[in-house]
Amino acid sequence: MTELFCDARKAIFLLVAFCFVSAGTAVRCQGAEAQAKITDVAVQQLAVLPFIKGSTEAQKKEKKLEKNLDCQLRGLCALSEDEVYSESEEVVTALVQAELRRKFGDKIVALARVREAYIALPKEATDTPREIAVRLGQSLGIDHVLVGLVWRYQERVGSAMGATEPASVAFSLFMVEVSTRKLVWQGSFDKTQTSLSENLFDTPMFLKKGMKWLTVEELSSYGIEKILDKLYIQ
Repeated sequence: MTELFCDARKAIFLLVAFCFVSAGTAVRCQGAEAQAKITDVAVQQLAVLPFIKGSTEAQKKEKKLEKNLDCQLRGLCALSEDEVYSESEEVVTALVQAELRRKFGDKIVALARVREAYIALPKEATDTPREIAVRLGQSLGIDHVLVGLVWRYQERVGSAMGATEPASVAFSLFMVEVSTRKLVWQGSFDKTQTSLSENLFDTPMFLKKGMKWLTVEELSSYGIEKILDKLYIQ
C-alpha cells in the first residue's frame, strides 16, 4: 500500500509539472477516454431507456457513433436477437439513472415507471434504438429519452490491490428529443484501467476512486460521472 501512495505522489508531481510546461501548447492535460461536449438542453422530463448491448464491430465500424442509433437491433447493435438486455446493461442503466437523479432530481422519470413502459412496448428485431426511444417517450408523455449502448463490460481478474486483468468498459449515451427525433446530446466512455506508472493521466481517477484496481462497476461509475458532468438541463 505504501508503494501505491508513493507512486501516486510521484505521478501527481509529474502530471502537474507536465501540464504547467505544456500550458502554452495544444496539449490537453486530461485523459481522452471520456468524450462529451458541454451542452445545455431544455428538458421537462427525461427517461433513461434500458441500455442495449452493442457489438464491438459496430463500435469500430462507425466513425460517427450516433449512426448506431439507426441500426437494427438484430444487426449491428445487438449481439443476438435474444440478448438485448442483460445484467451488465442493467447495472449501467441503474448507475446512469442514479447520477442523473442526483444532478437533476424529479426531471428524471423514475426507473420503475420507465421499465414498466419499456416492457409493454411492442419491439421488433428490425427496430432501431432511436425508434424505441421515441416510442417510449410517446408512451410516457415526456420530451426526452436517453439511449445507452454498452460496447464492452469486462470485470477485473484479481483483487483491489493486485489485478492480473484490469476492468474494462465502453459505452455511449445519446439524448433524443421525442417530438423531433433529433439527437441533442451525446457522450462516450472507453477505458481499460492502467497503473499510474503506465499512464499519468489516470491520476485523477486514482485520487477520486482510491489507490486500487477498480471493479468494472466502479470504473463505469467513474466514466458516467465524467460524461454527465458535461450535461446541463434547464
